[in-house]
Amino acid sequence: MEQKSIYIIEQSIKLFAKKGFSSTSVQEIANACGISKGAFYLHFKSKDALLFDIFNYYYQRIQVRIGEIQQLDADDRTKFKKQLEVTFEELKNHREFIIMQVREQAIPFNENIEKYLTQMRVNSYLFYKRHLENIYKERVGHTVWEISLALQGMFKAYMDLIIIEGADLDLAALSDAMLRRADYIVEGFENHNDQPVITAEIIQQVLPLNVQDQEKNLLIEKLQELANEGDQDVRDTVNVVTEEINRERPRPAVLRGMLSNLENSSRFTEPVQKIKRLYQI
Repeated sequence: MEQKSIYIIEQSIKLFAKKGFSSTSVQEIANACGISKGAFYLHFKSKDALLFDIFNYYYQRIQVRIGEIQQLDADDRTKFKKQLEVTFEELKNHREFIIMQVREQAIPFNENIEKYLTQMRVNSYLFYKRHLENIYKERVGHTVWEISLALQGMFKAYMDLIIIEGADLDLAALSDAMLRRADYIVEGFENHNDQPVITAEIIQQVLPLNVQDQEKNLLIEKLQELANEGDQDVRDTVNVVTEEINRERPRPAVLRGMLSNLENSSRFTEPVQKIKRLYQI
């Protein structure tokens, strides 16, 4: 995204948080940015389009920070805890804007928004599931989905306290506590030989997890397109990456090594980051 577009987004966030989305005009946004109304429309087709890009901007900011933590030399539990903490932090830092969205129900509902929100939900489900599998291994084999949903519910409840009620909570302690609660749930299933209500079969029935396959296919197409513009080494690397992500269980070490060969090229920045997010590497 262009720096000017980011600047307009950041100024708009301040206005929307202060005045509300409906009460803020495009002209007021332009004035705050020191540009003409016509210049605004060079960056965004409408105020609704701007709001959607703000939504995406927030999400990508969180994903970048999560991706940075994923690259740390730390164990899976520490990474998950830190990723939960930065998610809490990013949402808390924009509390007024989120309250505005809730109050005005400002996000326009259309097919693009629906697809985007669906993808975000799926990414969230997979984010929790993968981390639980990395931390607890076979201990959560058939219970992972139920534990994942329980943690997501816990996260949402804590966020309601922070955003809606204005609770000033220690985010590091909160994230650490969530992992301890996960320990208790895992141990509860083990010690009582309890069976989950939410199984993989149920998840397959109710969640559009095929969205992940769609994203994977789009990534492969993008990689192949970029590879055609590169030399033989780049094409060979992309072929290995493509073969690996098509495996039933892609190997993180292989992907990590191959992606490191592509990271030096700015053309591959976006697909590399998406692969890292998708496969938590």
